[in-house]
Amino acid sequence: MKPAGSSRSRGGFLERFRGRQREFSRQGRDWLRRYPRVQRLLEATGCLKGGAEAMARGVAVGLFIGLTPTVGFQTPLMILGCMLVRGNFLTAFMVSWISNPFTMGPLYWGFHTVGQGLFRLLPLQPGEASAWVLRGPGDEMLFTVVGSLMVALPAALIGYLVSHRLSVALAARRRRRGLQG
Repeated sequence: MKPAGSSRSRGGFLERFRGRQREFSRQGRDWLRRYPRVQRLLEATGCLKGGAEAMARGVAVGLFIGLTPTVGFQTPLMILGCMLVRGNFLTAFMVSWISNPFTMGPLYWGFHTVGQGLFRLLPLQPGEASAWVLRGPGDEMLFTVVGSLMVALPAALIGYLVSHRLSVALAARRRRRGLQG
């Protein structure tokens, strides 16, 4: 039997997760304090709102933007996306880190492969007379962009559905525990 204070005890993972969540929330609040105009804009548009629906929308926006080749523009795009769908920006920001310096290479390679495979299935293939758009240096980027959209759209939809159900289930669990204790 492991000691109660052990990091491998039953509550160890959740305790570490909650600690990281609190630290990230503190960092987010500090960032917002440094940019009060952004904070007012996010509050006015509902991008800092909690709840299962706003969080799930934030997950969808974060996955979609994080799984597209938008490095350097991700944060403004997430703010805009969260404003449009009234999603939680902080959730979107956290989830967008699916694309980071360690995963970017494999992700972009996978996007390119998916896009290239899609174009092979279509009658437009590089070298054909009718495929003028696929000639030159832009074809590799086109494959990557199309492939990323083919991955990002279903990932965002699945992320939304899973996170919404999970948020609702966790909220119900918290309510039950609150009634019991």
